[in-house]
Amino acid sequence: MYLVICKYTISNGETIDKCGFVVNNYFAAHFTIYPEYPIPYNRGCLMNAYCNKIPHSGMVSLVYDIVGIGNILNDHKINIYITYKNEPEKYLYSWSEVPVNGVIWKRVYLKPGSYISKINIFCDQGILTKLNQYGILLEDKNVNFVFPFIVDRENVLSWIKYKIMIITIITILICVIIGMIFRMVQKNTCK
Repeated sequence: MYLVICKYTISNGETIDKCGFVVNNYFAAHFTIYPEYPIPYNRGCLMNAYCNKIPHSGMVSLVYDIVGIGNILNDHKINIYITYKNEPEKYLYSWSEVPVNGVIWKRVYLKPGSYISKINIFCDQGILTKLNQYGILLEDKNVNFVFPFIVDRENVLSWIKYKIMIITIITILICVIIGMIFRMVQKNTCK
C-alpha cells in the first residue's frame, strides 16, 4: 500500500480524505483509486488519491476500506466487481477476498471510460447471528455498495514531460556525485 504524504494539505488544516465513507445499514465502505505512478500534484503531494475520476488510464490500485459493526466482517470474504457503467451485468474484474484489517487492495488495468465498482457483502448465518447479538435484524442477506468512477484520457504529453524531467534530475545528480568522487580521487593522487 502507498504512503501518501501531503505537506501542504496537512499544514493548512485541510481534510486529506475527500472521498468519505458510504454508510449502508450497519456497514460502511470507502473506495480510493491510486495511480500506478505518482502524478505531479500542484499542492505538494507525492501521491494523489482519486475517488470518482482518475485522469489517466493504465495500471491503478483500487483500495477498499470495509467496516462492519463490532468487527463482524473479520474472516469473511467480500465480493468485489468492476463493470462498465453502460454494461453493469458484464464483469470486467471480479474477486472475493477477506479484508486485512478492513482493507482490500487490488491492482487492475483500466482503459478510459465509465465504470462501476460494486461491493457485495453476503450476510451468512454467522454474520446474522453476530448482528442478532447487537439486536439488529437484516431483511436482506446482501448488503451492496456501488461506486461509479471515470477513467479520463489525460494528455500523454504531460506524462512524457514528467518522465523527461525526472530522468534529467537523476542524470544531473549522478553527474554531480561522479564529479565529487573524481575531485576527491584527484586531490588524493596529487598529494
